[in-house]
Amino acid sequence: MATRQWRNDTGYLLNKAARRWNAMFLALLRDAGVDDIRPSFGAVLVPLFEEDGLRLGELARRAGLTKQTLTTLIRRIEAQGYVERRPDPRDGRAAQLFLTRKAQALEPILIRIIETLDRSTRKLGQGGDFTPIADWLRAMSDRKTNPK
Repeated sequence: MATRQWRNDTGYLLNKAARRWNAMFLALLRDAGVDDIRPSFGAVLVPLFEEDGLRLGELARRAGLTKQTLTTLIRRIEAQGYVERRPDPRDGRAAQLFLTRKAQALEPILIRIIETLDRSTRKLGQGGDFTPIADWLRAMSDRKTNPK
């Protein structure tokens, strides 16, 4: 019986590539003097950079995380001083999340680092055309159904 080639499976390779991306991202952050950000913070920061003042439910939807998971992550990010909760003026029971000045100051650094990583990793693409890979990654990350 042939041995399964686990290390060539899509899921294994995606996971390994994501870990490598995160390690490179963290190294560039450290070089920029930022040592209190985790790659997981992107699930909260990216949607808020796109639209500040989101409610938890909308942020969870955009991040693709459950409210429970997101609540734990937000506590960590709040503790680092990157987001703050404010009462929603339309619904006193709800809160909105806003970027702090510290997060806003971080945005240009993050953009520069991500552009550097993007340029570096796109060079690995076949013939320089990264579009099919980016399209596949986008489709996979947006997938709502289970495979059959």
